[in-house]
Amino acid sequence: MILNRNMTWPKRYSHRLALLMTMLLASLITQAARAGAEALYPEFVAHYIVRANGIKVGKATFSLQREGADEYLYRQHSESTGVGALLGSDESTQSSRWRYVDGEIQPLEFRSQRKHGDDDDNAHLFFDWKQMHVVNRGAGKHWDIAFPDGTLDSLTMQLAMLFDLRDNKTHLKYDVATRGRIKHYLFEVAGRDTIKLPFGNYETVRAERRDDKKDDSLIWSAPELNYFPVRFIKKKRAGLEVELLLQKLDFNPPPAPGEPG
Repeated sequence: MILNRNMTWPKRYSHRLALLMTMLLASLITQAARAGAEALYPEFVAHYIVRANGIKVGKATFSLQREGADEYLYRQHSESTGVGALLGSDESTQSSRWRYVDGEIQPLEFRSQRKHGDDDDNAHLFFDWKQMHVVNRGAGKHWDIAFPDGTLDSLTMQLAMLFDLRDNKTHLKYDVATRGRIKHYLFEVAGRDTIKLPFGNYETVRAERRDDKKDDSLIWSAPELNYFPVRFIKKKRAGLEVELLLQKLDFNPPPAPGEPG
């Protein structure tokens, strides 16, 4: 049917057009939200091996996924394997639900679980950004403290460092709510190294912690992998060296079975 200016559009076509426009608008909004999240950082699943003084003792998996338009879930799961499993089975999980506001990560809920761990290993934190207070309701001793703007939990600090390195920052400072207090961390970019991974060699930026007199902490991030951290090392003064080395990295992985696409 061809319409001219003297014809009237039937009501049923008007209704269909309105429905079509609504669906199109909803699709555009969803795509814009996904684009904004993608601009922040893509979802990922990363697998690491864990070594103690060069001996494989465990593995760790980290993942980031969107939770709606403006919230994210960052998770870590670690377990002992190989020699580590022979010394006793150990498994731990951590998760942080957070949002990104005005260029800053704001943790909302942090949870850590480890069967034979201490109070800090079994913390359950809730962040109130209106009252600027964080409450621990974990299995151990409860606490409630005030926190300054920009405060993170121990898990989201990893993401904050990733974002800062991607922004070419060289002096990295973080306030972290843990063990009933606000703990301060100071890192500096100290050099560049080539790290060999199972899927290739990558030039990395090396960041080192500067405010810890007991331990040495080093992190290597690869610009070619969107500044993803590919190696962690923690050296104890007593001689123990713990290393995490990236084995596999999937950006924008398909949903796990049972999860919505």
